[in-house]
Amino acid sequence: MLEIALRLPPGALIGGDDCRLGEAVLRTGGTRFVAHEPELVRSNGGIIGWRASQLAVEAAAAAPNTGNSRFDAGPPGALVFVEGQNCGFTLSGAARKVEAFTVAAIYRSDGEAKTLASVFTGRANNMIFLTEGDGVLLAKDRQGTLELSLPVPRGRGVKLALLGFDGHRLRLGLGAARTEAGGDIPGLAHRADFFIGCRSNRAGLAKTLGAWLLHELLFWPDRCLLGSDAADDLAALAALDRHVRWTY
Repeated sequence: MLEIALRLPPGALIGGDDCRLGEAVLRTGGTRFVAHEPELVRSNGGIIGWRASQLAVEAAAAAPNTGNSRFDAGPPGALVFVEGQNCGFTLSGAARKVEAFTVAAIYRSDGEAKTLASVFTGRANNMIFLTEGDGVLLAKDRQGTLELSLPVPRGRGVKLALLGFDGHRLRLGLGAARTEAGGDIPGLAHRADFFIGCRSNRAGLAKTLGAWLLHELLFWPDRCLLGSDAADDLAALAALDRHVRWTY
């Protein structure tokens, strides 16, 4: 056995990335959902909620999700989204108004995940949603004020999709790729709901619901990590990247 009489920095050691990510998420005010059986809330065999891994926060099944959600124990674990069926979850009133936010999704798909997440301010107002299809990852608002896209690599390898808004710029990331665009998005100065895997609590719109596996979903309701130069934000993004690289 080879022994090295040195104290190595945490970044030089394999393992521990999950804990470091959890600490970084808490430090920056985020919420992290991990697809593990203990975090799932079940009733009569159906999944009706998804608990955050560290905070007392629970995403409820979206109104049209009437027992459609499924769980793949893996490893790694994943929530299974079925094409054309609403398997989504929601955090009602996640933000008082949409001034800034960040979404990170760790997932697998064949390139047609469709809706990954959305921040929705009500029927009469606007929403920003993240969707995958036709070979691209797309972020836009429903009124078409801003739109960003990045090419999606082929294959079912794990992907890390990032969506951020700081009140003036919309930002999109996929792995190491980044793009952004500036502009004011109307209709966001309202209380907002956050949706996972669907766009709202309305039924229908089956064409926006795709087939994919979701391993983790992270949400910061009032902070845009992308484009930030704050030390904590940069550390959270670095911890997220390391976690994906070493865990998946």
